[in-house]
Amino acid sequence: MKSRLTRRSALILAPAALAAAAAGSARLAHGQGSYPSRPIRLVVGFAAGGPTDVVARRVALRLEPILGQSIVVDNKPGASTTIATNDVVRAQPDGYTLYLTGSAALTITPLSIAGLTFDVSRDLLPVTLVGAERFAIGVHPSVPAQSLRELAALAKAAPGRLNYASSGTGNIGHLTGEMFNKIAGIGMTHVPYRGAAPAMQDVLAGHVQVLAAGLGTMYEQHKQGRLRVLAVTDRERSTIAPEIPTSAEAGYPDLIANSVFVLLVPARTPAPVVGTLDGAMRRVLASAEFRADLQAAAVEQVTEIGPDAAKRFVNGELKKWADLVQAHGIQMR
Repeated sequence: MKSRLTRRSALILAPAALAAAAAGSARLAHGQGSYPSRPIRLVVGFAAGGPTDVVARRVALRLEPILGQSIVVDNKPGASTTIATNDVVRAQPDGYTLYLTGSAALTITPLSIAGLTFDVSRDLLPVTLVGAERFAIGVHPSVPAQSLRELAALAKAAPGRLNYASSGTGNIGHLTGEMFNKIAGIGMTHVPYRGAAPAMQDVLAGHVQVLAAGLGTMYEQHKQGRLRVLAVTDRERSTIAPEIPTSAEAGYPDLIANSVFVLLVPARTPAPVVGTLDGAMRRVLASAEFRADLQAAAVEQVTEIGPDAAKRFVNGELKKWADLVQAHGIQMR
């Protein structure tokens, strides 16, 4: 039987979706004024080399020939992606500023950082979901733990001695580590970085023992023996790395954390422009080349695409993470 995420991850273009894609192509050919008539900026809230950046660059590569304009990836890391989010929120809503981010930046960050000046529901308009990234917990090879249970036992035996890295305060890696602390009754110390790539480098160098990050960030290093992935944080195994056990198998069925990449534009972007971008992205997501791009980045495909599906997903994630933070008593403000 196919797993739940596998069912979510198989990109299925039903006849209605194919019709919408054709409509988007027609718009590109026949209308919406001159959009796009100049280069487009695609903002990313992480440093170059991390999984969000990799996916964004593949989106840009596949979108450029469809839209007929160059797309420049603009990395704006820091402050748990709020620098990037604020940049997009303040941009002109004309379709020339796009935002590709993991769902945590839209859902967890508003829960974990006080005093934000933007409201995701009010200030950003989703265009489509792009792909799903499994999250995982891994350790440096010097750590003797072979499972999450053994890692918890080590942490309990030496309180305060284990540190875990993530790509920033208030993001999904941070929350994953704090959820593990809470559920397992341990106290690993969080060490935030400005992106997944620098966090990975310090774990590989042995400066930090544990990493909570996307599976795509860790999997190649895991296969090379430079890092040991203990579990994916889900109830079912990944189709990308089916040999890696789940947190549920390790005895932590409530330790569930995954991220979905979302493409957005500033609120009040004209509907015809959003329609053009939607039509272009449907062509990208249906292409074998982009599916291969996702596979290479250890990102799984999504079943539902387009503005309505993306909006439903983001709203659902906002409620889910709020409920989890409250249920586990996690305080990150």
